[in-house]
Amino acid sequence: MMNQIKMYTWLAYLGALPFMLCAVMVKLGFNNLILLGDVIYAVNSYALVIVVFMSGIHWGTYLSSNQCNSINLLLTSNTITIFSWLVFLTTPTPIVLVFYCVVFLLLLLIDMKLFSYNIISKKYFIIRCVVTSIVITSLLIIVISKMA
Repeated sequence: MMNQIKMYTWLAYLGALPFMLCAVMVKLGFNNLILLGDVIYAVNSYALVIVVFMSGIHWGTYLSSNQCNSINLLLTSNTITIFSWLVFLTTPTPIVLVFYCVVFLLLLLIDMKLFSYNIISKKYFIIRCVVTSIVITSLLIIVISKMA
């Protein structure tokens, strides 16, 4: 069990690393990454991937638990995923990045509800809070830097 906690802790923080790196790159004035191209497009598409990944975790949580009766995670995960994809395709980048901040908060609120039902552990929820804070801060740094 301890190895599993260490693993998801490391993976969660490593998942936040691209957000932080892109924020630093934008803050330093770098617009392109070697092999990846445009920094803003890279962070925009990565944020979409992480939103879909987090929604998938909720889908799996719903399927593996009988306790999620007040939240239909099948519906919320699909709605968040499809809406995020549509926003990614149709909305200017600064707005999309702010939208992702809202979506990451929404996903955290869903996890807060799951934590209150004892479906997810306190350790996992704390990690989610910290990583979500890092991700949202990174996205806001990018938005503010690009607006300046």
